[in-house]
Amino acid sequence: MFPLLSLRTELVFWLIGLGLTIFIVVKWHLLEGKKLRHHSARFSLIIFVQIILLAAAGITINRAGEFYSSWNDLAGIRSDLSKSAVSTSALSGITSHDIRKGKQTPGGSLVIKKIITGENSGITDAVYVVFPPAIVKALKNNPSLVQMNIDYKVTELFSGYPGVPATWIGALKGIPAIEKLENAKKIPQTIAIIPSINVVPGEDTECLNFRNGPQVETWLTKDMHLFAERYIGIDSRPWSTFGYSTGGWCAAEIAIRHQDQYNFAVSLAGYFAPAFATRTSPIERTFLKAEYDLIPLLQKANNSVKLLVIASPHDRFSFGSTQKFLKAATPIVSIKYDEIPSGGHNLSVWRPFVTTGFLWMNQN
Repeated sequence: MFPLLSLRTELVFWLIGLGLTIFIVVKWHLLEGKKLRHHSARFSLIIFVQIILLAAAGITINRAGEFYSSWNDLAGIRSDLSKSAVSTSALSGITSHDIRKGKQTPGGSLVIKKIITGENSGITDAVYVVFPPAIVKALKNNPSLVQMNIDYKVTELFSGYPGVPATWIGALKGIPAIEKLENAKKIPQTIAIIPSINVVPGEDTECLNFRNGPQVETWLTKDMHLFAERYIGIDSRPWSTFGYSTGGWCAAEIAIRHQDQYNFAVSLAGYFAPAFATRTSPIERTFLKAEYDLIPLLQKANNSVKLLVIASPHDRFSFGSTQKFLKAATPIVSIKYDEIPSGGHNLSVWRPFVTTGFLWMNQN
């Protein structure tokens, strides 16, 4: 009735908060007694209105950034997706029903959401596929990507933490940015694969493969490529990666570790060493720090991948890690560095540079 991302929910909370504030101002004289019940009533009303106003502000911020998609997501309660999931091993090609069921964006792209279980990782979660307008038109006539005579590229997009895949479609305006560039013929038709990266409720897994835990890196690489091959019909052409914040780390880490599958990576306000969750044990941290230290990996690789790093010196969350990485990695891998003169770690700062990222990966 009141979804977390609904404008109605936001307005209801703000109206309740405003109404309570007016009520307290108008009726305060009724609570001016010195008895315990008067003190308790005044205290309770002040605390209650503050809670409502803080909740309203939180809902507004969440709607702007799309960090949590539902109340269950906010509470760390995971829905049972297994009943509606399809294993990557059982996937067949896209159907006319899938195309009809998909949602069309104002710019003409088609968004299809699938719940899948990765046969390599065992992870069950959502992945969004966004088809560009020209491919949407062709799919409606013949739902087979293999038979289309259309030049296209594939990019895998990663959200932040907390965050949901749909942020690339909504708050970050990534898909509208692609559509504008496609219409201006500045980039080829681009298929976007947007998988969930926050696959464990309430835990930031940093797109890593844990020894005794979730295999998120495998989910984002092997399983996504199998999904794209079997469901969409994408061939073995290399992909690009693009992520913001935690997704920026994921984009760089995955592209560097899997240069046979990816040729470009864009890190937008990302960092370059995993930021471990508090629940990660010291033994696991030690293992993962060594396993995901990108510099030794680059020193051993042929480094066909190219990176674009966009950062701000006012972003204390990521700037230090970025500078350390650039100093060590620039001599051994192709890196373009764009420094934003001002702005912290928020979507309004990053949004204008989404277009920069898509242009760069298509002009190199």
